[in-house]
Amino acid sequence: MKLHNKFMSLVLIIALLTTVAYAGDVARAGTSAGVQVQIPVGGRSLGMNGADIASARGVDAIFYNPAGLGDFDGRFSGMFASAKYIADINYNYFGVAFNTGQQGVIAVNIKALSFGEIPITTVQDMDGASGATYSPSFSVMGATYSRKLTDRINVGLTAKLIYESAPSVSASALAFDFGLQYRDFVDIKGLSLGLAIRNIGNNLQYSGSMLLDRARAVEETYNDYFYHPTSSDQLPASMEMGLSYQAGELLLLSATYQNSNTEADYLRIGTELNFADIGFIRAGYAIQILPADAELGNSAFGLTLGAGVKFQVAQSNISVDYVFRPSQQLGSQNLICLGIGL
Repeated sequence: MKLHNKFMSLVLIIALLTTVAYAGDVARAGTSAGVQVQIPVGGRSLGMNGADIASARGVDAIFYNPAGLGDFDGRFSGMFASAKYIADINYNYFGVAFNTGQQGVIAVNIKALSFGEIPITTVQDMDGASGATYSPSFSVMGATYSRKLTDRINVGLTAKLIYESAPSVSASALAFDFGLQYRDFVDIKGLSLGLAIRNIGNNLQYSGSMLLDRARAVEETYNDYFYHPTSSDQLPASMEMGLSYQAGELLLLSATYQNSNTEADYLRIGTELNFADIGFIRAGYAIQILPADAELGNSAFGLTLGAGVKFQVAQSNISVDYVFRPSQQLGSQNLICLGIGL
């Protein structure tokens, strides 16, 4: 019990320090870089709108709370997800986890965005009549390590490389996620506490030959190349704390408070109905917390609905999850997620 008390003290200290360092600031909305790290993945957790950071598990947990990966007791688990996002942007996600036994669980994942072919326009060809096109490349690649410290406490750490490129320019940044889960919190059976600190890393800044201009300096007689510096922008770091309550085998209730450095705070609530560990129905809602004088619109995605099935083929566990996210402003999003485990 002494170890549990020490860990709770550590959790509170980390949470307080992070809240001070990365306090929510709606005035800075839209100023962060590398925002593809915020695009949610995974059928189970997204079906509950990311509210279950205290009970996230399996490959789903890599994105929401890497500590949840420590509960994986199989040998191998993989997940693939594909969805159409906004403005005709598509993304694919792939993650695999391996259980090494007492040494813990390791996982790797990649998320890649597809923008299609975009016409190249210039000052001389503003309509793109040349027919030339380009396709930006946005991706996030990560490696995760998670393990059980005790029968109640899991911890996890993810390191990820964020990469963006367009013709002759690119930018990259390194970021880290830290997660913790505490089961049977305050000795209440079924109650879990979760903490996730995400996207703590260096700034993202573009560089490349496209930022060079040939011009003549004042009082010079020859042309030279001059570099246009770009802004160096913070990643969308956040701190989330949540509680989940498992009411028997049927019902899971979850709530998470999210504090971010470059957007409004959120309260996320979600639930899952588990029918004999074969069929699942999920729902979640994100409540945007705005100051009274904030000049900022409402979140595009508030409600999420999801369903899933799990079945066994030979020695493999197969899962299929579906998530529906309606939005009046940006169009509805549909996500299909396939999982396999041994």
